[in-house]
Amino acid sequence: MEKIGLILDAQKLGDIKEIAISAEDAGFHSVWATELYRTSFQQLAAVVDSTSAIKLGTAVALAFVRTPLNTALTTLDLDEASEGRLILGLGSGAKRTNELWHGIPHGKPVKRITECIELIRLIIERSHMNDTLSYEGEYYDVTLKGYRRAFPPLRPSVPIYLAGVGSGMTRAAGRVADGYIGHVVCTLGYLREVVVPSLKAGLGDSGKDRSAFTAASIITCAPSHDTKRAREAARKTIAFYATVRTYEPPFKMHGFERECALIREAFFGGDVEGMASLVSDDMVRAFAVVGTPDECRKRIGDYREFLDLPILSAPHYFLDFEEVRDYQRAILETFGG
Repeated sequence: MEKIGLILDAQKLGDIKEIAISAEDAGFHSVWATELYRTSFQQLAAVVDSTSAIKLGTAVALAFVRTPLNTALTTLDLDEASEGRLILGLGSGAKRTNELWHGIPHGKPVKRITECIELIRLIIERSHMNDTLSYEGEYYDVTLKGYRRAFPPLRPSVPIYLAGVGSGMTRAAGRVADGYIGHVVCTLGYLREVVVPSLKAGLGDSGKDRSAFTAASIITCAPSHDTKRAREAARKTIAFYATVRTYEPPFKMHGFERECALIREAFFGGDVEGMASLVSDDMVRAFAVVGTPDECRKRIGDYREFLDLPILSAPHYFLDFEEVRDYQRAILETFGG
């Protein structure tokens, strides 16, 4: 079975466990926990003891709202609990949410995430050693004097994947991370024209071999024989992401600037149905994989030209969780081995 991942999305932690178990039984490579209504680490902690083989990823943990030490120690704990199955997916987060929701200065995100990953790696690899660990950068000036973790890590390094949309962050993923996680707005065209060249440049910067790097992306997917209903579900998720200026480049590349402006206007007016109605069929085709199971398998096959690991996400924004669960079951049935 080719590698495929699944986003965990449910109303209750107990439901998240069931989805993870089903994904493991279906032969999925990995399950991934997002970070908005819950922390990604806590969701994975909830499924560790219910699974034994499937890899567990954060998609993505917000890097700037935690200290690198806190992130590193949480990573070490989860990696030990899962017996080496963790993939640490990190993202800078959006400037607006970092500053308004968390009260954290955003700074220059590419420079800051680079330092953050370097420091997390350093802590994972050396915090159990006797020598003083220190790091000095523009954003992080850390000296762990008098600190020594009392036990070594389960493994000397944990794979770190960096999320990105723009070319700068994507290039940084190729340069400093073990893998890349594209956002759901990364269309086939955007992957081809922006992501792949940026990753190539980043890998060239670091001298890393492409075979040692994993290119992944989250993809909104709704397999269904009721394609009209599935398209309507996908419209709502696409409409939400059209309101976020951080995700503007792919919409702009495909010529959907006018639609985005109208969707934002409806969003600020609290008109969810109006937002969805403004998402055209062309936008659904660009930003989601919707159709019969056979059609969805074929479309995801097209993504594999650019990705080592498609990570499938059911439509979820502005939907009842039971409908989300229906699409998750359909994904598991369609892509399970």
